[in-house]
Amino acid sequence: MPIIQDKTTIFAVVAGYLLVLIVIGIVFRRFSKDTNDYFRASGKVTWWLLGGSMFMQSFSAWTFTGAAGAAFEAGFSLTAMQLSNVLVFVSFALVTGPWFRQLRCITGADVVRLRFGPGMEQVIAYLGMVMGPIYGGVQLYGLAIFTSVLLGVPIAPTIVLLGVVVLFYAALSGAWAVLAADFIKGLILIPISVLLGVVCLQQVGGLEGLLAAIRHAGLSAAFAPVKSAAVMATLDGVDHSWFTPAFFAAWYANNLVNSNSLNGASCPRFLCAKDGREARRAAWFAGVLLLGGAFIWYIPPMTARLLIPDQVAAMPLAKPVEGAYAAMAIRLLPPGLVGVVLVGMCASTMSTLDTGLTSLAANITENIYPAICRLLGVLPWQGRPRLIFAKFVNVFCAVVIIGSALIMSVFGQGGIFKILLDVLATVVPPVALPMLYGLFVRRVAPIVPFVSIGCGLGASLSIIVLPAVYDLERWTFQAQVGAVLAVTTACFFIVRRLCPPDRATLAREEEFFARRDRPVDFELEIGAANDSRQLVIIGAFSLVLGLGILLLLIPESSRGHAWEINAVAAVVIAVGALMLWQGRRRGAREHGDRT
Repeated sequence: MPIIQDKTTIFAVVAGYLLVLIVIGIVFRRFSKDTNDYFRASGKVTWWLLGGSMFMQSFSAWTFTGAAGAAFEAGFSLTAMQLSNVLVFVSFALVTGPWFRQLRCITGADVVRLRFGPGMEQVIAYLGMVMGPIYGGVQLYGLAIFTSVLLGVPIAPTIVLLGVVVLFYAALSGAWAVLAADFIKGLILIPISVLLGVVCLQQVGGLEGLLAAIRHAGLSAAFAPVKSAAVMATLDGVDHSWFTPAFFAAWYANNLVNSNSLNGASCPRFLCAKDGREARRAAWFAGVLLLGGAFIWYIPPMTARLLIPDQVAAMPLAKPVEGAYAAMAIRLLPPGLVGVVLVGMCASTMSTLDTGLTSLAANITENIYPAICRLLGVLPWQGRPRLIFAKFVNVFCAVVIIGSALIMSVFGQGGIFKILLDVLATVVPPVALPMLYGLFVRRVAPIVPFVSIGCGLGASLSIIVLPAVYDLERWTFQAQVGAVLAVTTACFFIVRRLCPPDRATLAREEEFFARRDRPVDFELEIGAANDSRQLVIIGAFSLVLGLGILLLLIPESSRGHAWEINAVAAVVIAVGALMLWQGRRRGAREHGDRT
């Protein structure tokens, strides 16, 4: 496998990056005065900050490990998969993003209570306690795989170190630090991933050269975006049921349902926006960034298949192809920029982790804890004691996620791509689908989501358990998703027909849909904005980060790579300087208006 000659520089880059995240947590701690600040930034977040954070949370290091390994084998099929996320953001911009914000809640479980009542609120909150550590563990495990390849360090200490850093800034400052850190991470990831994609294309003669090399290697059918079952049967290293038309139909449907449901990860993010207009602009911004990423991110593993397949096969991993992206970074970039690549990969997973961690802690603090207090007949903490409790809960959740990732690193089988598909096919559809219908369908009695979720989960678990018990062929991802969606949908509408809602339910529905459709009056409902502070603080961090990247010109190992380093630094510095200028300009204007 490719060998890194200057690991000292890489360790310095990673250490500097982790230090920046810690400082972000310290700086933004004063933004949180109560749990409304801590969990949803009081609904004051501007479109560019929210859009950058949502872009980063829409993927993780899995994109550059498990998905990159699949791209090594199957080419443009992974781009086709990633485009489903672009479609999700289009749906946010056109329909659901403004609706989520206008529901005016603090947590995702609050939204569920507003729609379906306190019983379903508790079910969703407790399911989140189960699923959050599993999903977070998958992401952290994927990041540890990538890091172990680049640095030659054990997976377990890497999981603990990165998890602790996320714990620090997310627990210290909550949503504000998470949003700011996510934006900074995106500012690192975008230029370095574009640079690596461009350098890889240069190795094969540009885009036309890449396509010609694919044809010359006899990989045209294997690398086609959508494949027939016959072609999939010839591929090694990937499940033969993937990347067919039926697979993509299930993948797109599953993604749209989960992302737009009331209990999805995106709903709590949109609650942070200033108003529906800012939510819509954030969705468009994230969608455009993701559209570019879908075409850039899988160029390195595809070129690795063409140029260094033997070196990828020698990667010291359970699935060596999951190190294909790392192999190209080591081969083509100086150690300093390999460190920036690693930082970018860390950023992608940390953004998924910190967002999921904050949402998980929010459900426990704002939904589960008050319900337990009511059951025990005691008053829940309010104000600052509740905020301190929220931080302790955040710490606890982070420890559980770290433990989950450590377990997966020992017992996980089949590669992280398969682990993620198993999670998505088993639990997500039966829970998310009733929550999606609730956003559109009226006259739904409280019992309806309970029965439909129960039937859907029963069908999903049966599909998993029965083949194992009776030694039958396992269902494909698309068959399981299709069957579960069908069962859940049928149960939802049959029970809705048989069980009409009572007056209390109709009144709650009226409030839900009235909020959904009523635009937010920011000045009346929230008060003073802090747009200029967001620009100035994050612009300053970006400027410092860009100047820090220029220091990578110093090591001897960077000789001959000045243009790559300067290009990445120039992008980061330019964005930081522009934000700082705009923030000071806006701040001066706001000060003039007040005086």
